[in-house]
Order: sequence, then C-alpha cells, then structure tokens
Amino acid sequence: MKLTISIFTKFFLIFFANLLLFFTLPSIFEAVILFYLSSLFFLVGNQKRAFRWLLISIGCILLNHIALQFTSSLIGHLLLFFSSGLKKLLPVIIAGNFIFATTKISELFYGLKKLHLPSWIIIPISVLFRFLPTIRQDHQQIRNAMKFRGIAINRRDMIKHPLETLEYIYVPLLNNANNVASDLTASALTRGITHPAKSSSLYVISFKKIDFAICTITLLMIGGVIYARIQGS
Repeated sequence: MKLTISIFTKFFLIFFANLLLFFTLPSIFEAVILFYLSSLFFLVGNQKRAFRWLLISIGCILLNHIALQFTSSLIGHLLLFFSSGLKKLLPVIIAGNFIFATTKISELFYGLKKLHLPSWIIIPISVLFRFLPTIRQDHQQIRNAMKFRGIAINRRDMIKHPLETLEYIYVPLLNNANNVASDLTASALTRGITHPAKSSSLYVISFKKIDFAICTITLLMIGGVIYARIQGS
C-alpha cells in the first residue's frame, strides 16, 4: 500500500536527522534509528530503496563493529574513522534521499513558502531539486554516446584511462552543468518564484494519520536521544 506523507513531516525528519549529528548515541540506538528511517520507504511504496538503505545500514554497522576489533593497527584506525563517520552521516543521507525521491518540486516550493522562508533560501533549493535529476540524465546520455564510440565502456576502462574519462565525460558534463544551472534559475524567475504576492498551489497538503504517527515516533526518538545524552553525561 502506497501512502502519501506531508512535506512538513519530511521537513521534521530532516530536522531530526540533522539533530542526531550533535549527539553520541549507543550503537543499538543508532541501529534502530537507521532501520526506522530506511523503513519509511516501504510506506511510500519504494521497496527497492528501502532494501538498499537497510543493506547499507547493516553493512555500515557491521563494518564499524569489525573495525572496533582492530583498533591496535593503523588500518583498523582508518577503517574505524571511515565507518564511524559514515554511520554518523547516514541518517542525514537517508532522510535527504527520502525527501528527494518522494517530493515533487511544486510540493516542496509550497511547503517552503508556508514556512515563510526568504527567497534567497527557496530559490537555490528549488533549483537544486531540478538540477540533480537533469545532471544525472545528462551524465547517462554522455556515457551512452561515449560507449557508442568505444570510449569508457565500463568502469574499469574509466579507471584505466583517467585522462580520456576526464576529457570525454566530465569536462562536457561540468560545462553542461553550468548551462543547466543558469537555465533553471532563469526558468524559476520567469515563473514568478520571487513574486511577493501570495501564490496558489494545485497541491493540497494535509496532515494525515500517517503523518501524526511518524511525527509521534520521531518525537519519542528525540526524547530517547536526549535521555541517552543525559544518562551518558
């Protein structure tokens, strides 16, 4: 069953994920939070992303556990540094991917307007949401064109011939990215994104039972994070 989650609930999840950066939590609590955020993809009917993030979370937790067994060696320290940093950032990455994958640009714009954020914040975010999918599509088109010419057919060829990869793939991509950013900014301004008057929206954003449930669970987790912090100190 595919459910629709309010943009304001997604904003609250982003706030929660960023709040976790300021706390050091027990490993079991971190695992619960990672599984909770990953499972949200099941609610919106995106099982593929849900399983992917669950596997990444499990892999990160196992890697961190293994690294803790070899702290006496340099490689163990480097592995622990990498796994700990990734585990710390993973909630923010998952929450960011969730809002990117499940939110339409118009819905995001409407939500940011409702929060009364200034235009210098709304415009870059709106452009960014359109920019990344466009660049991903351009990258795939460039890769397909290079494969047709027998250049950088697979990732091994890209590693073996870095200069060709840079010249034929990434230089055109960076040049095109500059043009795309300019075009998207002009498009947003043409549509009146900076107009001070109250704008209408085709999307009706309502707070449903699923939003109430997610926010309640997230609030309980925030309380648990604060309690763990107090107990730890």
